[in-house]
Parts: sequence; C-alpha cells; structure tokens
Amino acid sequence: MTGNNYTPKVGFIGLGDIGAPMAMRLHETGHEVAVWNRTTARTHPFAAQGFPVPHSASELATMCDIVCLCLSSAEAVADVVFGPDGIASASAAPRIIVDHSTISPKDTQALAHRLYTQTGTTWLDAPVSGGPPGARAGTLAIMVGGRREDFETAEPILESLAKRLTHVGDLGMGQLAKASNQIIGFITTAAIAEAFAFAEAAGLSAETLSEALAGGFADSTVLGEYRRASAAEEMGGLKGLIEAYMDLSRGYIRPDYAGKIDILHKDIGIAGAIAQANGTPIPLLHQVETLGRLLHYQRGAKA
Repeated sequence: MTGNNYTPKVGFIGLGDIGAPMAMRLHETGHEVAVWNRTTARTHPFAAQGFPVPHSASELATMCDIVCLCLSSAEAVADVVFGPDGIASASAAPRIIVDHSTISPKDTQALAHRLYTQTGTTWLDAPVSGGPPGARAGTLAIMVGGRREDFETAEPILESLAKRLTHVGDLGMGQLAKASNQIIGFITTAAIAEAFAFAEAAGLSAETLSEALAGGFADSTVLGEYRRASAAEEMGGLKGLIEAYMDLSRGYIRPDYAGKIDILHKDIGIAGAIAQANGTPIPLLHQVETLGRLLHYQRGAKA
C-alpha cells in the first residue's frame, strides 16, 4: 500500500560513526526504526532507548518495508544481504534496500540485480556526504541512484537525513556521484594542508589563515569543518588529517595514522577503477593517494 497514509517501517543496519546518528535521526524525526549491527555492542544504546533490535539481518528484513544499510565495503554489504541469516533469506522480503554505503557502481548493480532476482526487492544506492556532524544534524548531502518510483517511496525517510537530496539517475549513479564528491573532497583537503604549511613556513598560522579565508573564493565546507574542529579543540577527524598532511610537508610522518586510512584508500580505489574503465585521467587524486600511502603504509604499519 502506497497511499497518503503509508508509513513504511524502517530497518537500519550499520551503526558506525555515520550510521548510528543517521538511525537516531530517523527515530527523532518520527520514523519507526528497528536496528541491527554485526557487532552487537553497537546496538545496546539503541535497545536502551526502546528501539526494536532483532537477532539477525533476516529478522529485521522481515519486520521492515525499507532497510537502510551503512556499511564499510561491498564485501560487508554482500555479507549482510546474502550471508547466513542475511536479508535475502528473510521469510518476507523488504520492499526496498537503501544503501548508504560507499561502494562501486559495478558492485551496486551486481548486488541489486542478484537480490531482485532472488526476492523481488529493489535497490537504491544512496551514499552520503557530510560526516558524523551532518548525520547528527540531518544536513547530509544524499545522492540517489535507482528507479524514480522507489526514490519517491523512500523520499520522506531520506528527507529526514538530508539538507540536499538529489535523485541523480539510474542504479549506480548515486555511487558515481559519491566518487566524484570524494575526488573533490580529498583534493581540497590536501590543498588546504599545502596552503597551511606554506603559510606557516613564512610565519602565518593556519588558524589565522583559515579565519581570513572564510567567505572568500578559497573557502569550502572542508575549510569550515577545520575551523569548527579547531574552535572545539578536537584532535582527530578532518582537522587531524590536514595536520598530518602538513607534517608530511615538514618531513615528519605521523605514526598515529599507520594502518588507519582504509576508507580513504577504498574510496580512491573506487574512483580509480571508474577512471580507468572510462579512460579518464585523475592526476591530482593520484597525488593525494601518494600522500595517503606515506601515512598509511609507513614502516611498522600493517598493510
């Protein structure tokens, strides 16, 4: 039933740094939400607040009309959907999967086709940008690929999470938009670090420069997040990565980043595979990849 009174039950799988505040945001905006996570401990704060917490992804899928995923990789998505007690084995299939994970368009299309063939469940790829702060505030940018009718069904749910919600085309186009987003974001982060290191070497602090650039052509959401994190005296996150890049320019490799930039390399790998398939050069992104490898694969780090 899809009339005006249709209020789908929502399941959310993947309660990490972004998924957990997304699930909480859906609850706070009036949606009926059940949660499940492969690491059970992450469900405990939700159970304490009265969220339904089924015993498996299969059980959650049976309870829900729409199931949202926010997982770390295509392998994790495949495991949750097709693994033991996965969504595909549910006694009653959900209507739509909304995948907020960042994976490749090719993997999205393959997983979606397999699930539809087995169960009739359709798929929207809906990766997000905005990080944990955007997830908590409901100000994410969400780029959605898939059938228009599925997008319209899921739209009230996604609107609770997003400041900018865009249906960008067919299945896989959401992931293509996210890969493009990551190219811009990663290069911008490295460019800010380079400018900061350049300024500090000549006697102008990064904090002063970041404030001076606010509102100008060089400003960006990335630079705004740096200012926010600096004011809050936060140590990690985007601010920490910018400072690690700055240290690289001074010849110092930060040991705390050893083996800890998996997501950066995964996302660059996705963009690189798309670029290679289409014969598109991405020289600036390859430079950022080199910086990341210097941090990630330093001596003593686990590759």
